Amino acid sequence: MLRLIGFFVIVLLVVQLLRHVPVVGALFQIPILGFWGAAILVSALASKLAVVALDRSRFVRRRRELGHVETPHNQGKLGVLLLTSGRTRAAIAPLENAVKGEPDSVEWRYRLGSALLASGRAEDAAAELTRAAAIDGEHAYGVLRLRLAEALAKCKRHDEVIAVLDHFDHDHGANAESAYRRGRSLRELGRRDEANESFRRASELARKVARYQRTHARTWAWRAFLARLT
Repeated sequence: MLRLIGFFVIVLLVVQLLRHVPVVGALFQIPILGFWGAAILVSALASKLAVVALDRSRFVRRRRELGHVETPHNQGKLGVLLLTSGRTRAAIAPLENAVKGEPDSVEWRYRLGSALLASGRAEDAAAELTRAAAIDGEHAYGVLRLRLAEALAKCKRHDEVIAVLDHFDHDHGANAESAYRRGRSLRELGRRDEANESFRRASELARKVARYQRTHARTWAWRAFLARLT
């Protein structure tokens, strides 16, 4: 009962606030429409906050579970959990521990390289991703090579970027990201015509992907389009 009363109080407060918002405020001057519109907004926000709180609780519980047993495998899983949750710097230490304990694991090296790259340590990332590629360059469906190309580009090692992308394109076929990254490195090497052709191809490849890949591919197509304009 108290929750229901609290909900109505919050909705009424939101109605009062929204009435002062330019343009849309007039809609909330209408009693029934304003009340139900505010109720929908409050419900949606409450639902979103509940999901965030639940995800946070699960993350904390899982992190605690993995931290209790410091085996290399658990450290690796903890590092992956932190990395995929956006805590890239915090992920580095457990992933380093995982690599030390299981040096032949391409997954831990790939994840460590990705964490280092996301943390701005491009040289260290390139070294770790190179070691991972030496174990299995096709790991993560070739994404390992794309991250290696990204790290090498940030280190301005553009000839090596082209070589890595050649491997990726040969094994998996070019995609919008690989074409864009190739174009950037070709431009840095002074090969502008080839670079522009690669940027043009990125847009072409983005149009051919499966529906579930379109959002990701369009990001690279837009980046390629903007690169052609500069």
